[in-house]
Amino acid sequence: MKRYIITVIILFIIILLFLGGYFIYSNAKTNESNSIDTLKEKCISEIEFLSSDIVSMTNQINNITYSNFKITSEEIKISTESQTDSTDSTSGSNEKNDLNSNNIINSSKMESSGILTTDKITTDWKLLKNKLEIMYSTWTTVMMDLSTLNVNKDNLTKFNNILDSITKDFEKEDKGSSLLHLADLHNLLTLYLKDFSGDIQKISLYTVKTFILYSCAYCEQDSWVKTTENIKNAKQEFTNILNNQIHNTNDIDVINKSYILINELEKNSNNRDTNVFYINYSNLMQELENID
Repeated sequence: MKRYIITVIILFIIILLFLGGYFIYSNAKTNESNSIDTLKEKCISEIEFLSSDIVSMTNQINNITYSNFKITSEEIKISTESQTDSTDSTSGSNEKNDLNSNNIINSSKMESSGILTTDKITTDWKLLKNKLEIMYSTWTTVMMDLSTLNVNKDNLTKFNNILDSITKDFEKEDKGSSLLHLADLHNLLTLYLKDFSGDIQKISLYTVKTFILYSCAYCEQDSWVKTTENIKNAKQEFTNILNNQIHNTNDIDVINKSYILINELEKNSNNRDTNVFYINYSNLMQELENID
């Protein structure tokens, strides 16, 4: 009888240990899963930030803004000479003093910044270099996060190599090569998303943006065949977003408008109409930013 009781107690203890271990293991797995999900969300935010910077630099190379007007300011120096009379009350004498002063006035004015009215030749390379340096420092953190998610390490290495190439492009003020390398960077962001994200629409959206950035780069080089080819690829990829509209009721208008603009862009490239191409490119990129 005693042996039976002892056996039951031992079995009870074993069951308790087993259940305790199971709950500890299950809890650890849940925490690990939550941690990975949190890291994925962080990486998606980081990729969105880098994507925005890449598009911004691409636009700045061609002086493209999403506003039809911009405010500029300049300092105007006005030299004034004034005379003042002072009376010495004790001596009764009058003294005339000449005062020279430089007054600085900040003058602001609104200028048109549309595609047709903007100087596409002059590029603010100093501003672009500053942005690139910031991207270097940002990338270090992003790379570590992506490595944790087991993103392809060869592709991670390529990002820094392309940054080095862009640095040389900016130093040489080479617009064509700069635009191509920026498109290469965006293409890598798309590959990173494919490695860890299951969001098919976001991957398609980034793929479309990449093709459009390549088309912009080839347009700058007057390589219209390659420009058209990339727009066709973007159009084909965009059908995945069109087919998924039932799950994007809030974005239906934006999605349809974007598709129209891609078709307009294709027509512009076939007609080799540079100015109208950039107008529709600018409008398209704005719409793509509004698709969740």
